[in-house]
Amino acid sequence: MESVTTSENEVGGRATALATTLSVLVAWFLVAVWLGLRGAFAGPAGGLPIGLALALVVPLAVFALDSRLGGPLFDGLRRLDLASLIALQTFRVIGVVFIVAWMAGGLPAAFALPAGLGDIAIGGAAPFVAAAVAARRPGHRALTIGWNVLGLADLVNALFQGVTHSPSPVGFLAGSITTQAVTRYPMSLIPTFGVPLALILHAVALRRTLPSPRH
Repeated sequence: MESVTTSENEVGGRATALATTLSVLVAWFLVAVWLGLRGAFAGPAGGLPIGLALALVVPLAVFALDSRLGGPLFDGLRRLDLASLIALQTFRVIGVVFIVAWMAGGLPAAFALPAGLGDIAIGGAAPFVAAAVAARRPGHRALTIGWNVLGLADLVNALFQGVTHSPSPVGFLAGSITTQAVTRYPMSLIPTFGVPLALILHAVALRRTLPSPRH
């Protein structure tokens, strides 16, 4: 009887954690939409897009602090199984919008092609990696680590290219076409919601996969 009660408490705790995390994600998304519609991420002409930088850094800082405090906000993600965490990254195929914007002349190729193709590759591979993990196929752990590392590398490269091709003092690679379009809604949702969420998912998945230093 005691084991049944414990199991029910675990299920209830997991449901509560998932509901809390989902509420946080929805609120975060809505705030990103509202600020994007208000043009809060564009920044002054020729200046640093401080708003965009804060929108990227603040969620990561909140996640790090949340981890130190025991996970009251993002515990729902930590309670997901590894296959589900990986499968969630399928949303990264939205990177196709970078390719479309480049073809329309709205983004530089040096940013749009690696960022877009990288996201499409990582997002497209996510269901297959998740399936390998769920089925515990041989080598699934190495596959998971490799996929996560590549996913992180893609995000870091996209951020570097986005900054260096921006119309700002740090945009030393910027040409006649810059990454200004990424600061405007709806594309602003990618760096202000999609990118930090992907980084968080990678962090949780890697922590689940890599051996603990204590062992």
